[in-house]
Amino acid sequence: MKIIKLITSAFLLPILICCTTENGKGQQKVVHANQQKASTLSATVKKADSGDEEEFRKLFTSLKESLKKKNVNNVAPLLNFPFYTSHKEAANGLGAASDAISTTEFNQYKTAIFNADVMRLLPLCKEDNLSEIDDKTDEIYYRSLKKLTDPGSKMYEAYMQYPESNTQAESYFGFVFGKVNGKFKTLSTYAKWPVK
Repeated sequence: MKIIKLITSAFLLPILICCTTENGKGQQKVVHANQQKASTLSATVKKADSGDEEEFRKLFTSLKESLKKKNVNNVAPLLNFPFYTSHKEAANGLGAASDAISTTEFNQYKTAIFNADVMRLLPLCKEDNLSEIDDKTDEIYYRSLKKLTDPGSKMYEAYMQYPESNTQAESYFGFVFGKVNGKFKTLSTYAKWPVK
């Protein structure tokens, strides 16, 4: 036990001497200044990220409110066109986004995109159903959508899984959001059942 105390004392003594000298105070100030820089940088990064997140949440709240009021016609301005309604199949998961619709096609497909389950469940979406898409994801689907977004911006997803009516099967849908030309928009949807 004495050996451990001696080793610890020998190790800590130079540090204590350094911190109690005038030079030690100067070093502490440098460390403190570096910590302030790191905090400021960290706060700046968080502020930029929170800006994207804040914009996403405003868009998502508008989408949920429109669906809650059963006003699908107010949803079109919240979508980016072409709006992707499915994905291709890939050997290792979801393939590239596909089945795009234009603004003129929206009226034709809006009840398929915002079907009864989406209208009922998406307004109830909770934090557990939201996620930020990793910028370095390997998934082709998200990478294909990332190409549509502003450089350096974040993408988010709302995913909901639920039991199908009158069956024992599960169903799901997801919506992906990203910043395009400086504004957050809904980029795509995917579901168990195709829209087109």
